[in-house]
Parts: sequence; C-alpha cells; structure tokens
Amino acid sequence: MSEEVPVEGGAELPDYAVARLQNTRWRLTTSWWILPPLVSLGLLCWVGFAWAGFKTRLAKYWISAGAWFAVSSLIAILPAGRYTAIVAVACWFLPTMQSIVMMRRYLVERAVGDL
Repeated sequence: MSEEVPVEGGAELPDYAVARLQNTRWRLTTSWWILPPLVSLGLLCWVGFAWAGFKTRLAKYWISAGAWFAVSSLIAILPAGRYTAIVAVACWFLPTMQSIVMMRRYLVERAVGDL
C-alpha cells in the first residue's frame, strides 16, 4: 500500500504508517466517517467530512463538509416536492461516493499524521 499512495512530494511512507495501513482493525475503526451519509439517508452527510477535517486538519474535508451542509440544508428549506426528493437522494448517494473515493488518501493522511 505504501507504493500506491505516496506521501506529498513522492516521499516514502514511514514504517509506523505502513504498519497502521496494514492493520485491518485500524483501517476499519478509522473509516467510520463514511457511514453518516448512509445511516442518516443524507441528512447528516456533512458530519463525516467535518470529522475527517477535524482529525486531519486539512481544508479539503472542511470544504466538503461545508458544501454538503449547504446542500443538505436545502432539504429543510425547499417545499416538499420533486426537487426536494432529488436533493435528498443526491445527499445520500453523492457524499457516500465522494467519501469512498477519498478514503485511501484519508487513511494515509491519518496513518502519517497520528502519532
């Protein structure tokens, strides 16, 4: 896994990070942040990204959290109808896919950053 996802600048991963990434239990307990969109059916789709931003201190997760918070708040603002349903399904499906795509990089950032 260390060869597939290098640290910024193309450097090798430290040994402790490689050991964490090879630990299945660590990967599963660190990956819970992708569950809020699934469990909340999109209403709390921003929570996982806020947690990832808090743990990694990286802006990309905070920006995603803010964007998904804004989009998911449309569910409460829009009157019930076709557009609300489209937004609700989008808030359930799209953040889940985004978090799955971002998961590998997130795990590397956590493995390197958590001491």
